[in-house]
Amino acid sequence: MTDSTDLAALDATAQAALVANGEATAAELVDAAIARVEQVNPALNAVIHPLFDQARSRAAGRLTGPFAGVPMGVKYLDGQPAGAPPPPGTNPRTEAGCLAPPSAS
Repeated sequence: MTDSTDLAALDATAQAALVANGEATAAELVDAAIARVEQVNPALNAVIHPLFDQARSRAAGRLTGPFAGVPMGVKYLDGQPAGAPPPPGTNPRTEAGCLAPPSAS
């Protein structure tokens, strides 16, 4: 299965099964997810910091776990994913002691 439209339409359990069975690769799933984001995000503006290069890099690495290879989006409200710029409003919240500085791990 290589049609990115079909892959992007599957739920996480079905995508994980494809990877586990060797019917799809993590890279194919990531590319399908990226294609879908690029298709719908201009209207939604839901992905403000696309980390596509990071996603492709991780998909090429060793993956383990029940959802290995399944791409996901992250909404961050009280922190940020590694490599992502701080969300709008982070500095005032950090200065007020509501958030750890971005360098904290």
